[in-house]
Amino acid sequence: MEVYRRETREIIWRFLRHRLTFPQCIELLDSALADVEPRLTADELPALNVLVLANNEMVMMEMERRGPDPFASSTHYKA
Repeated sequence: MEVYRRETREIIWRFLRHRLTFPQCIELLDSALADVEPRLTADELPALNVLVLANNEMVMMEMERRGPDPFASSTHYKA
């Protein structure tokens, strides 16, 4: 569990410093979760859930801070 915590902290750090895009960040977080999940005990799952939610909140707060994606298809003019 501690390895997962350190790994996700590094992923989010890189994202916050614009070294990863949002899709890259999500992909790496999902991959780290998929790697750790099968090895955890039932007793560790609540702590994992708390950490996943905290990571998600940090990433979403950063995306909100950055504002809308100027290249998102929903922001383009449609004739």
